Amino acid sequence: MQPRDVRKLVEEAIRDDWAVTNHHHVDLRRALVQPRKITVIERTVRNGNLQDRPLGVWLVLVERPNPEEGYRIVMKENEPVFGLASEGFPEDEHLVLCGWYGDFMTTFQGM
Repeated sequence: MQPRDVRKLVEEAIRDDWAVTNHHHVDLRRALVQPRKITVIERTVRNGNLQDRPLGVWLVLVERPNPEEGYRIVMKENEPVFGLASEGFPEDEHLVLCGWYGDFMTTFQGM
């Protein structure tokens, strides 16, 4: 998958609903970014222990893009499943995956 393919999936999900917003008052036109591959941490807790696994994803939206802050919407590397990522612990090298929420607009509304 190429960045243009990812962008096309996102734009098809938005359709003509560019004015829609969410509880964080995010402006889609301003918050969408050129899709790029990033690494997030998929973090689970088992028996009281943190287990981190690096995961390659596509970054498609930044809640506050300048400077990059807040939630990010990411897409699985090879399928159109979207989720949220955010800052983790200060020592985390990457953003932390909050969870997978399905399609783009469901994820956007759940932000």
